[in-house]
Amino acid sequence: MGSNTVVGALFQEGTSQVRPPYFNGQHFSHWKVRMETYTMSYDIKVWRMIKKENLPIPPKKDANGQVIVSTDLLDLDDYTDEQAAVITVNAKAKNLLYNVISAEEYEKISSCKTAKEIWDKL
Repeated sequence: MGSNTVVGALFQEGTSQVRPPYFNGQHFSHWKVRMETYTMSYDIKVWRMIKKENLPIPPKKDANGQVIVSTDLLDLDDYTDEQAAVITVNAKAKNLLYNVISAEEYEKISSCKTAKEIWDKL
């Protein structure tokens, strides 16, 4: 009887190829493996973003033409098309992670800016 309870807790949301595994704060190691597999099947670039966080920081120039570093990731005019694609992958990864966690887990990661930060906090 006890093992049925554990299995039921692990798979409370059911399993599906199209629905990501839900994390309610319990059994993280099991959820982590399932989430890694799900994310790689969704888009390998999304998984890479979660694990490595390779966000481009757009260059900006001051009045003298000197390059300064911007921290505004949403200033898309400063990005090349390739850099904008990376920002889009980060947004997909964050969206995926936000949609697989409970409200309690969300409180832990609500201030994170990147998918990797979210993953590391979880």
